[in-house]
Amino acid sequence: MTPNRNEGLAVVPASKERWGSIWKAGKRFFYTWVRSRTGQRPYPHIRDNYNISDEVYAICDGDENLQRHLEGYGYKVQQCTNHFVKTSMYYLWKEQYPKGERMKLKKEISRIISTLKNSVKKHRIDHDFARLEWRIDKTQKELLLIANELLSRNKDSTTAKFILRTAGKVTLFAELTTRVIQIHDTNNHVEKLMGIVGQRIKKNRQSWVDKNLDIMVNTIWQIIS
Repeated sequence: MTPNRNEGLAVVPASKERWGSIWKAGKRFFYTWVRSRTGQRPYPHIRDNYNISDEVYAICDGDENLQRHLEGYGYKVQQCTNHFVKTSMYYLWKEQYPKGERMKLKKEISRIISTLKNSVKKHRIDHDFARLEWRIDKTQKELLLIANELLSRNKDSTTAKFILRTAGKVTLFAELTTRVIQIHDTNNHVEKLMGIVGQRIKKNRQSWVDKNLDIMVNTIWQIIS
């Protein structure tokens, strides 16, 4: 995504709870994105009230249906790095891998992701993007090796299929760094904030209708402005 005239960057960290956020002129504006059963565009308040660039990115958990839905509307998906590890471990557990093997793979995948994140942090400063591109390529190759190893043991491995489907998405934040564009690699911060908001709404017996969403969005905007 490229900055628009107002230097606003549109990013939607999305999860099963449909939480999201938008970066605008250096401020982080959190909002709730609710999708109906038939599927609707991201909460219209954002596009109606804020100048957003045409190129947008969604930061997602491992929900395949959610990712496909967003991609259908033109979003480029950043697979949340934390959810990438957690979802891989969940699938390994479902495939009944021994705990020792799961922990070994978790350590390896976490190492690969951590190395990439450290590389992004370093090269955002020194702008050695050629080196960062090398690291991105190496990251995807290392993840591919893990997936192929799992497939060699079980051709129907859901873990391997998940890794193959999302390996190219887990590095998007790094690829954008080479274009001097910065987005989060995880949506955990949004989930935490909106979880708190959601609990308060539930406690007050409120519902997720547009009027209440508008109130919530404006309240959060006032808090973080």
